[in-house]
Amino acid sequence: MKTVTRSIGFVLVMVLALGLTVVAATAADDEIRLGVISPASGNYADLGAAERRGITMAVEEFNAAGGVLGKQVRMIVEDTETNPAAGARKAQKLIERDKVHFMLGAVSSSVAIAISEVAQRGNTIYFNTNTNSDECTGKHCHRTNFRVGPNNTMLVRAVAPYIARNFGKNWYFITHDYTWGRSGTASFREILKKEGGKDMGEALIPMGTRDFSSYLIKIRNLNPKPDMIMCTIGGVDRSALFEQIRQFGMDKDYRWGFSLMDYGDAWAVGPEKAIGTFAVEWYHTIDAPGVKEFVAKYQKRWPDAGFPVPENNTYQGYIGARELLRAVIRANSLKTNDVIKALEGWTIKDNMKPNPTYIRPWDHQFVQDVIIARMKTPEELAAGEKSDFYTVIGFMKGEDVVLSREENPCQLEPYKE
Repeated sequence: MKTVTRSIGFVLVMVLALGLTVVAATAADDEIRLGVISPASGNYADLGAAERRGITMAVEEFNAAGGVLGKQVRMIVEDTETNPAAGARKAQKLIERDKVHFMLGAVSSSVAIAISEVAQRGNTIYFNTNTNSDECTGKHCHRTNFRVGPNNTMLVRAVAPYIARNFGKNWYFITHDYTWGRSGTASFREILKKEGGKDMGEALIPMGTRDFSSYLIKIRNLNPKPDMIMCTIGGVDRSALFEQIRQFGMDKDYRWGFSLMDYGDAWAVGPEKAIGTFAVEWYHTIDAPGVKEFVAKYQKRWPDAGFPVPENNTYQGYIGARELLRAVIRANSLKTNDVIKALEGWTIKDNMKPNPTYIRPWDHQFVQDVIIARMKTPEELAAGEKSDFYTVIGFMKGEDVVLSREENPCQLEPYKE
């Protein structure tokens, strides 16, 4: 017995010395490990917290119903730090050390692209829940990568023609200087050209900017005055921008458009400071089956959450986790290829939107409705209202705004054997 004990101890020492990880032999038999790789710090920390709430809700629903394939789902959470290098490092750790079966999360497109590269090399399905750069399901698409939210082209093709036809066609651009921001402004420019408008220039904004005064002064000095300031900027940076637009009095003198409005960015500054016309991925007041029930479940589960209602990142975290786990059940397998094939070409009817969502098999983009909305004025807000900031203008069907196969450079890799 002592000899056996010494042998086991020797093996453990050698394993640790080599930097390897011991995983219990029964781990794969009694649980499904879900790597949740999501920002808890950095520019998108609040939005990361929101998506994790949605993911948690989905996982808890499956576990309460007996699990998936008879196994409980365990979440292993890592902070991307809103940093591509950190995101890639954490993804590597989840795959090699924690032996996760699947990964999902990320809010920053550049972080998601880094994670998706690691996931493809590790042949691990990665659900990119809350990013919008075209590149994520474009030139950086992968067989193991699925994107839940609409991409920038879908968002801009929904809202930009409405803006051009209602507010004017002389546009100045404010762009977050990374893949999401640049692809959003590129899509805006595409629409502007089709509408016969004028490009009045661009300000590239580094991530982490808090002082926008020089950019706003430059806009003030533009002659002629732009009809719209078109922004592809988000997170804490956008909240800071909102504050300074109001300080400069430019909320009244200029019109503002956004490729996407994250509810959390508006919540951070309050409805009296948030402004603009924009695209929305999902909103908690839309008239669609399941919305009211989802809101009620969220408020019961998260009574003290950062946001009083589920917002777009929560919704997509929930839908992503739910559909990934449903696909495991349809495939009756945890094998990567089996689950991918159960996802490709799948239609989601109970998606809490007016029209079904379709998972395209050749680029893994979730094709879904996009909402056109604007921020309510202080006068329009109901007395005492603390959560309903938007006026929904209308919807665009996903198939009417999504990139066609001819427009998208995506080439998925073959299935790995």
